Amino acid sequence: MSKREGMVYVTTAEERIIHWLLAGSCLFALITGLGLMFHSWYIIPTMLGGYYATKWMHIFSGVVFALSLIAASAIWWKEVKFVPDDAKWIMQAGGYLWDTKDLPPCGMYNAGQKLFFWFVFVFGIIIVATGIIMWNPLPYPVVMARWAYMLHAMSVFVVASFFIVHLYLGTIGNPGTVQIMFHGWATRAYCTMHKGRWLAEKEGKTEAEAEA
Repeated sequence: MSKREGMVYVTTAEERIIHWLLAGSCLFALITGLGLMFHSWYIIPTMLGGYYATKWMHIFSGVVFALSLIAASAIWWKEVKFVPDDAKWIMQAGGYLWDTKDLPPCGMYNAGQKLFFWFVFVFGIIIVATGIIMWNPLPYPVVMARWAYMLHAMSVFVVASFFIVHLYLGTIGNPGTVQIMFHGWATRAYCTMHKGRWLAEKEGKTEAEAEA
């Protein structure tokens, strides 16, 4: 890793690989799931070689999603814990809905990103657990199997909704963000604005210096 002038190294190669595996498997599972669930989306199984092939692609992507979720949790567990300043960030909607000038400096991730992680984590577990039941529902009570299908669909809807918001805020909504997940680097100005506390800790500055 060579140093870049005026840039800060934010994410490691390991973090980026896990991020893309999690996002890619989630998106592919969503697409194949739509093809299996709705007959009007028959074009998806048709393009992927039929319903049987699509089913196994869906299952395989679900396995990758589950493993990526475990890996992501292990890597980011400490970074996504909430701190007192996160409440202030949430009360001001992070400055996205109205102008604000007194947002507290954020750590590696702001409160919105932490919320996104926890929604994906909780509902991701539900998706995986119910998916296992749906894979072979016969050994389970009928009521459990029926609830599995409903909870699976509901959890997918929640994760997909947050995924769309995350995609927007990670690209158009916050210019300079998406490059972090491509090559790991961000400008110092970006880090000062969006990761002030993290940057200060990285450079050994005091809390007062971070807020300044």
